[in-house]
Amino acid sequence: MSIYEAKVFNTGGRGGEVHSEDNSFKLNVKQPKEMSGDDTNETNPEQLFAAAYSACYNSALDGVLKKDKADDVKRVVIATAKLLKDESDGGFKLGAEIEVEFEGIDQAKADEYVEQAHKGCPYSKMTQNGIDVDLKATVK
Repeated sequence: MSIYEAKVFNTGGRGGEVHSEDNSFKLNVKQPKEMSGDDTNETNPEQLFAAAYSACYNSALDGVLKKDKADDVKRVVIATAKLLKDESDGGFKLGAEIEVEFEGIDQAKADEYVEQAHKGCPYSKMTQNGIDVDLKATVK
């Protein structure tokens, strides 16, 4: 049973728009310049994924820091989504990188916090173990 569900609709694929069910979130999406050759100020699916992953990971890091009574540690989480060539089928696949810039702690502690947050972050769990996907087709 799910704790929370967010439903987002897309029309037009990478050249369309996305919006939430309640319309609190609405953006135009475009292919990145590297794929289309066109300059654009619109977002793309990889940016949306990186934004969500960085926010989720930073929240997991909050829990790790609070548990260690270090919740005053300043940090910035930088998530990079990478669209990669998938040699197995000639298509694409997604890769990611998480970097955390800390202030005022030593490297060993920073490494420990990053590993602990990676174990608890739902997005990190998805990247490690896959994600449960229910496929449905409806006809109107």
